[in-house]
Amino acid sequence: MLRHLIPPTTSRPAALSRAFILFALALGVIGVGDAYANEHDNRTVTVMTQNLYQGTEFGQLQSLVGTNPTLEQALAATSVDYATYVATRFKDRAKQIAAEIAHNKPALVGLQEVATWHRGPFVEKHPFALPSPVSEDFTQALIAALAADGMQYAAVSRHDNNFTLAFPAVTPEGLLAVGMVESGVILARTDLPPGQLKLSNPQSGTYNARPPLFPNSLDPDPPHGFQFTNSWQSIDVKLRGRTFRFITTHLDALIPFGQVSGPQAQELLNGPAHTSLPLVVAGDMNSGPVSAPAAYNTFLTGGLSDTWTAAGLGAPPLTCCHLAPNDLVSDPHATYTEDPDHVFTRGGFSVLGEHLVGNTAPHPAQEPFIWPSDHAGMVATLAIE
Repeated sequence: MLRHLIPPTTSRPAALSRAFILFALALGVIGVGDAYANEHDNRTVTVMTQNLYQGTEFGQLQSLVGTNPTLEQALAATSVDYATYVATRFKDRAKQIAAEIAHNKPALVGLQEVATWHRGPFVEKHPFALPSPVSEDFTQALIAALAADGMQYAAVSRHDNNFTLAFPAVTPEGLLAVGMVESGVILARTDLPPGQLKLSNPQSGTYNARPPLFPNSLDPDPPHGFQFTNSWQSIDVKLRGRTFRFITTHLDALIPFGQVSGPQAQELLNGPAHTSLPLVVAGDMNSGPVSAPAAYNTFLTGGLSDTWTAAGLGAPPLTCCHLAPNDLVSDPHATYTEDPDHVFTRGGFSVLGEHLVGNTAPHPAQEPFIWPSDHAGMVATLAIE
């Protein structure tokens, strides 16, 4: 692998210097997200995937599926779920996620569960309508936290409205209409020297495979329920003269045994991943050798390579979901039980290293403790051959 990373025309001092850097990377002497390797070695690129956690799993609302609740029962459920989102304090979590990004300096970051929360006056005639005022935008909060750390990133590919959940909730301010729009986003660095990172052809889309409509008998407005879809985002990248396509996605977790996520993975292979360009696919697949393996296996049989195993690190790691009771992320002793997050490549890449971020709690844990997300982030440094 090292032999292919040194061009034949490179001078002996430069070749030795480059070989030393790559040897140090392999030994862990220099971290795989090290700024020098990422910004000065024109044959490497660091990428990252991070599920932000929208702030609640809507557990109380999900418990009403299949029942015929009264408005009072629904209001009790939605009020608890909304309070959970507030208690998960995204602005504090965004600072932690931004610190990990600033430390590793990935050129591209795939984000899942990117929430935009809304809050406004309750309208009795339309109790499940999304209010217009935005109360918190996860994308803008994270970009602002990155700027505070001296890093400049921008959203370069985005798909909004994977799903919208809007409902009345009792808050400390009284009865309000609240709601969340979930999106997928690719962030890219905007502070690299001119010409180093060129982006083109942003694309996004949803999958035809999706869960059925979840009915809501209390909703007077069609379609009388909640529709969940999943999406992908892509961008074509020219990094210091090397070109590839970067895709991020979030596959279905609602229907068991990969009955929806498996077909979605095949749609991705037939759609944006159907390219002659070298390819990086990173995201929350809700699938792995341990967890609902249908989508994971579809990617492997479709010609993608799991970078974690390609790096010689063994089976993909557990990265989800250390939630405390009531969907909070406040238990420093919570552990991961699933393996949904992955980085895949195809064509023209070698893996220099990979590691998790946001997956360990400090000792002693600071109070009030909160995890950056219910998922670990995953950072991969790749050599472009």
